Amino acid sequence: MPHVVLGSNCFTGSHIVDGLLESGANEVIGVSRSPEYDDMFLPYKRWADGRFRFHQIDMVRQPEELMNLLDRAKPEVVINVAALSEVGLSNTSPVEYFDINTRAVVRLCNELRTRSYLRSYVHISSAEIFGTCAAPVDEETLFAPSTPYAVSKAAADMYLAVARRHFGFPVTIIRSTNVYGRHQQLFKIIPRTVIYLKMNKPIELHGGGQSAKSFVHVRDVVRGLQLALKRGAPETYHFTVQSDRTIADVVRRICERMGYDYEKAVRVVGERLGQDSRYLLDCEKATRTLGWSAREDFDAGLDEVIAWIEGNWQDIQHAPLEYRHKV
Repeated sequence: MPHVVLGSNCFTGSHIVDGLLESGANEVIGVSRSPEYDDMFLPYKRWADGRFRFHQIDMVRQPEELMNLLDRAKPEVVINVAALSEVGLSNTSPVEYFDINTRAVVRLCNELRTRSYLRSYVHISSAEIFGTCAAPVDEETLFAPSTPYAVSKAAADMYLAVARRHFGFPVTIIRSTNVYGRHQQLFKIIPRTVIYLKMNKPIELHGGGQSAKSFVHVRDVVRGLQLALKRGAPETYHFTVQSDRTIADVVRRICERMGYDYEKAVRVVGERLGQDSRYLLDCEKATRTLGWSAREDFDAGLDEVIAWIEGNWQDIQHAPLEYRHKV
């Protein structure tokens, strides 16, 4: 029976597809509201054996078409990565964020809970639902979201927890901190830093880049998700690394690895509205019950991103470098 990945075009979604195909899944169906992206953003394109099929469906505007696809395919596993995730924009366009991050999830899962073919629904959540963390928080910590984006993700998590408790809905919720790796959207801080250095453009550090981010490699998150499917009960799991690196530290490290002067490369600008100072997750549960731990070395991961950009430079230097919002 196939696996379905909703949001297969996005960074994490495309790596989930790639991981499923690498682990031998017989068939993977990808769904996104946009046409498939360029090959350089889709790691699963290395598989040319016909096990992946793509469907362009908008979860918000075409819910019946999506359910018709699922009822035809009868997947045992549905993994939902589809979301609006640009945090700053959620302050001025909150309705769109709630449409896809909350309402579409509730509509989909209310249908899926009645389907006998479903063995597991995996929902990709976010550490941002906890707001600023003074210490690592576990899966049962109360939410304290600071932005409309975080509120929309928290609301979906709360509904899914109720559906699991009241109806036995087989939902596994995955939360991680900042995910990075090859094939990431160019406006994200790590690829953007590499690109701006190569273009000799100033790298803007909001608030001086003092917010702390625990960057976890996308391969570690995908491996954790697969372990949860294989070994875990329908529960909530955190996947992260414990790190005190700030955004400024990460940019400085990239400058060092590429041979650029950090002080000359950056420009300090005002802080973003609702910016949390730090996200810290406790992943003891994933370690204890799934045997998971982060394996990917941070510097090696940075080198991979640098090499990916270098290898695709002819295309990347002409690609949009800012987030383009699709209405």
